[in-house]
Amino acid sequence: MTEFRSKRGRLARLFPWLAHVVLASSVGCGVDDGVHQAALRDLRQQKQLVAERDGQLRARNLAFAIVKRRLDALEAEKKKVDGALTKANLSMNELSRAHAQAEERAAQFRKLVAQFRKMTESGKLKVEIRDNRMIVSLGDRILFDPGKTQVKPEGAETLKQVTTILKEIRGRDFQVAGHTDNAPIRSARYRSNWDLSTARAVEVVNFMIAAGMESGRLSAAGYGDQAPVGSNETPDGRSQNRRIEITLMPNLDDLPPISDDAKAAPLSATKVDVAAPSTTATTAK
Repeated sequence: MTEFRSKRGRLARLFPWLAHVVLASSVGCGVDDGVHQAALRDLRQQKQLVAERDGQLRARNLAFAIVKRRLDALEAEKKKVDGALTKANLSMNELSRAHAQAEERAAQFRKLVAQFRKMTESGKLKVEIRDNRMIVSLGDRILFDPGKTQVKPEGAETLKQVTTILKEIRGRDFQVAGHTDNAPIRSARYRSNWDLSTARAVEVVNFMIAAGMESGRLSAAGYGDQAPVGSNETPDGRSQNRRIEITLMPNLDDLPPISDDAKAAPLSATKVDVAAPSTTATTAK
């Protein structure tokens, strides 16, 4: 028995967990019952401690998973906020840019009004903003005889002054548009008001080129009676409708940005620069 206990002591020192097994197996070999019960209690405590630590570990893992999900959600929300902030900044920049452009156009308009003041006061032309575009409008009575396209002497002098002013506006193109009232034209040369309005626009374009305007900055269009500014039911209204309009065309920078969806759509546009009386560009509204 002494030798057995000595061997058990050495084993217990080397393998502490083995003591419980040896004790348990020694019950039937005359091992003290108190020692056996103490060993069992110690074993149960160890198991309970392991279970508690396992539960704590599971709880920490669960808490970590919850925190990670919250962090992921916060990161996703941050990305959304950053995206919204970027869009807001872009919108602010676009607004600032649009405001600056509007101020520039307003200053340009005021300058034109001042430069054309004498001619507007004498009733030779009007300077106005329509559809967000600056337009110099000349009545047909100062430019043409009824049904004709040759520029009259008084109109020629006015057009020279207009060309001198407009050609100094850098970075702008101009569209010369002819308009008529709705009275049908009776002429062997012109089949309709479309023909007459276009021919008059071309005549003015060629006159302006001869007066020093770069041909690449001009285009001609005929609207016939399709874009009235007055009533065709009265003589005064019909007189307003018979006119030549010189429109300052917007720069690309003046236009709003095009969305990616719109960029994908095919676009077609035609501009005809006029340098000879036989070349016309007719458009309709």
